[in-house]
Formats: sequence, structure tokens, C-alpha cells
Amino acid sequence: MDAISNPSSKTYGQHWSPQKVAEMFAPSDEAITETEKWLLSEGVTSEQISKTSGRNWIKVSTTIGKAESLLGATYYVYENEDGVQLVACESYNVPAAIQGHIDLVAPTIQFDERDARVITRRGLERRDQGNGGRWKKLPPNGPPYGRRPDELKNCSVATTPACLRALYDIPKNVKPAKGNSYGIVEFAPQSYNQDDLNTFFTVYGDGKIANGTSPIFNGIDGGFLSTESGSGIRGESNLDLCYAMALTYPQNVTLYQVGDSVIWNPATNNNFLDAIDGEYCTTGGGDDPDWDAIYPHDAGSPGAYTGQPMCGVYNATKVISVSYGSNEDARPASYRARECAEYLKLGLMGVTVMFSSGDTGVAGLRSQCVKDDGSYTPVAADYGKFNPLFPGTCPWITSVGGTALPPNTKTINSHTQEVASYNFGSGGGFSNLFSLPSYQSRAIASYYAHHDPGYNASRYNNTRAVRGYPDVALASHDYVTGLDGGFMAFSGTSASAPTFGAMIALINGERMKVGKGPVGFVNPVLYAHPEVFKDVVEGKNPGCGTEGFKAVEGWDPVTGLGAPNYERLKRVFMALP
Repeated sequence: MDAISNPSSKTYGQHWSPQKVAEMFAPSDEAITETEKWLLSEGVTSEQISKTSGRNWIKVSTTIGKAESLLGATYYVYENEDGVQLVACESYNVPAAIQGHIDLVAPTIQFDERDARVITRRGLERRDQGNGGRWKKLPPNGPPYGRRPDELKNCSVATTPACLRALYDIPKNVKPAKGNSYGIVEFAPQSYNQDDLNTFFTVYGDGKIANGTSPIFNGIDGGFLSTESGSGIRGESNLDLCYAMALTYPQNVTLYQVGDSVIWNPATNNNFLDAIDGEYCTTGGGDDPDWDAIYPHDAGSPGAYTGQPMCGVYNATKVISVSYGSNEDARPASYRARECAEYLKLGLMGVTVMFSSGDTGVAGLRSQCVKDDGSYTPVAADYGKFNPLFPGTCPWITSVGGTALPPNTKTINSHTQEVASYNFGSGGGFSNLFSLPSYQSRAIASYYAHHDPGYNASRYNNTRAVRGYPDVALASHDYVTGLDGGFMAFSGTSASAPTFGAMIALINGERMKVGKGPVGFVNPVLYAHPEVFKDVVEGKNPGCGTEGFKAVEGWDPVTGLGAPNYERLKRVFMALP
């Protein structure tokens, strides 16, 4: 990855083909043979053993009793306080001779939620949560403080496309590049509504975006679009598309709508990754019945997808933005590593993947922290260890945090100083799983050399040898969004991520026009060029009874490198091969 993404590398931008990636990550014949020998020696028959087509998974059809004997485990069904149930065990073992060949065995210790209690020996599972932030309803015609869509004096109380263009030097109505598209991922039941997009574009489309303008629709495993109204169903998707489309128009935007209406077995990142990388269905992260939606679903459920899992049916757009995540420790380290490796593979193929960093500061989802015994605290507890979010902690994605304008800011331009978000705590901190990537080593070393966070190992991973996040941060407060025939204002890093993605998609287009390839994995370039950012030095991301980390000079675990400037960023990328 460093060879093709480091701006000082002679092979920068020479992305790999899917075939080369698949060959690189295939397991050795020895790994397969030795694992099969162990299974056979333990009484599993050859008829019970099968391999996926990519040979990265060995599947064993057996009984609970035999599985317990093989793994030295005891299986139960666990249930948490919300009634969510799953089959799991609390520990398992495999012989030392084959441990090096096995990343994980599933189902085993994959707990999506802590504080679960044993209830029986059968059960189900749930999927990740979104990073949706705060919202407030606005008058039918938009914000009450001015009707001009290009007005900038009220950007500190309502963010519009015009505010973002002024703040980050983003151009408008850029001639599109053939074949370029910007990918937005949504998970059912979150569903955009075309009437809501029309309402937004009528006011904030700069007079250019006609009614009926919609994203390219790539439905995955049902691609279910709900007809329900309200922010809980339409909010996230409407927000993402209003700004992805407004900021890149007339460039294409592609919507990957993932999953069906079956809420007890909803789609996950793995189901999305299957659809854009056929190898992933059967190799380095095939669907896990403990976590992912397993198709076909029962035709008796209205809106159920009854077909086979969709594998490799779509090409990945060269920029993908996602606003969903979960606590890093909600699944085993090996499971996280496998998914993270898939983002590395996408980067090798020239795809930029970004995730919002979260909206609960140093705490995890639902503002829960971690007790000394590894279980979660109550919601919004004032104690516990910091609880980082994944995929933000994966070194191979770009994590996007949140900023805001200081209150009562009257006019803005690209020099206007921003602060860390204060309507909510922008997600940030340090991984408990992933090592410090080389591209980030200098920034992390400088952070610790000049700024003492003030916490010891009882609060967070202070080894100074792990991945820090976020990487960048952009405006995250009060994005005016079309909803239910009117407008709502949404806050959260789920607004920041698609905004930064729009900037990278536009830069890709400019490179394509002069015969260059996509920028791919951008983090090494970003960290090598801190001058393209407006440093954010005020604010914090509280949680777990603390003020969290503070925004300081240089990189910090609140706002990353700071807020990017499009024109400066474009100049850097256009100068690269």
C-alpha cells in the first residue's frame, strides 16, 4: 500500500488489478492442508468439510456437541438488555500447530453487544448502528433567517451547500469526467425520498439541479426503499444525498442501497463489500451468520429479499462514503482485522473509502464506556475506559471528524477559523487493535511530544504505538436537509464524511480529465501535506466523565489534521503522477 499511496514513491498511483489483489491474499496450500488434517483427525468426515471458491474459508457442517469438543468451548444463547440474542461462547482453543493458519472461527466469541446474559442455547443476531447525530425541524421554506440560498451570514446556525463551498473553496458546476461517480452507502431501512431531494434542490440547487435528479441506484440484496416518513427512516440517506449531489453536480452520484425490510437480520458492511468485490463473498471475509444478513430471506416477510447473496455485481466507485459504525471491541480482533484488510484491498485497487468518526466523543455507541471487566457501562456513565469506534480505527480508511463555526460568526470564507464540534463530541481517540501506520507515525509522535492528553492506561491505549483517529474534520452542525416536504437541520460526522468525499470525487474527476488515475488511498498524501489543512486548535470531545481529548496545534484525536482546503488539496494531487 505504501508503494502506491506514498507521494514520494516512484510507483505512486500504480494501483493493482482485482486479480493481483486476490492472488496476493490467497492462503497457502499448507494452511488449508494442515487445517483439514486436524479436522479429519478429530473425527470430522471429508463430506462435512467444504471450502469456499476463494479457499479463504473452510466450512464444517457439524453438531453443537462436536463443535464444543473440537474447540474446547461451551455454546449458549446470550441476550442483552434490549432483547437481542446471539449464539456464542466465551472462549475457544485450537491446537498450537495450526493457530498460525486460522484468523477466526465463527460462531464463537463474536459479541455485538456487551452485558448479555445466558438464556438458552439458540438465538439470533443484530447489525451495526449508524452515526446519525442531532436534528431540529425548520420552517417549511427553510431556515427563518434569510431566504437566499447563497447567503453566508447565517452559516453558524444553518449549514448549506453555499456555506461549505465558501468555507472549503469547493467550486460549483464543475464539468464532469466521463466514468467518474461518487458512491454513498445506505443500509435499509434508511431510505432517501425523491420528493425530499426535489424540495432541497429547488432552494439549494443553485438553479441548476432539476426536479427528478436522482442518484444512480445500485440495489444490493433487495435494495429496499421504505415508503415511511420521518427522520428515523429518511434522515441519514436524505442528508448524505442532498450534499453529495449538490456539491458534485453535475458529476454522477451512485447510491448503494443495501439490504431488505427484514429488520431482525439486516445487512452489514460485509453484505455491501460482497457486492463490489466478488472475491469477498467467499474469501477474506465471507458472510458470517453471527453478524451478517444471510440470504435468501423468508418470502413470507413483506419486502424480503429471496434471492442469492449478490456477489461482485457492481464496480466500486473510486470514492465511497459510509456513515455507519460500531464499537471496535464489539467483535473479535480477528474479525475486525479481516474487514479492515478488505478496505486495504480496495485502496490497492484505487478506491478511497471514508467513514464518519462518530458522535459520542471518546465514548462508544450510546455514549457507553468500558468497565474494567470489559463489559459496558450504563448509557452516558461518568466513568470507564474510552471506547473507540470501528471502522474509524482501521488504518486503511479515512476517518472524518466534525468541526463547527464559532457561535455568531456572521461572514465566512476559506480563512474563517473553525472549532471542534460542540453540539456533540466528535468521535476520536486511539485504537486498541490496530498498530500505528507508518504514514501517521510522525504526526502521532509530534502530538505526544508537545501535548500531554492527561490520562494513563486506565483510560485509553496510551502506548503511542497504535492508530489514532480521525484523520480530518469538516463542518458538522445543522446541515439543512429536505425531509417530509419541508426542512430539518442535522448535526453529526455523518454530514462531514460525505462533504469530504465530494471534494475527493471532484479531484478524481480533474485527474481523469488529464489522463491520470484516481487518488485511491489518500491518507499518506494528507499526512505528508499538512499545509493543505486549516488547523483546528479549539474544542474537545468529552465522554466517560472526562473532557476527552483537546484540539491542539497539529494532528489531534478530535479534529485530526484539521479542515481541508479544496484548491490546495487539488494542487497537491494534480502534481502527482
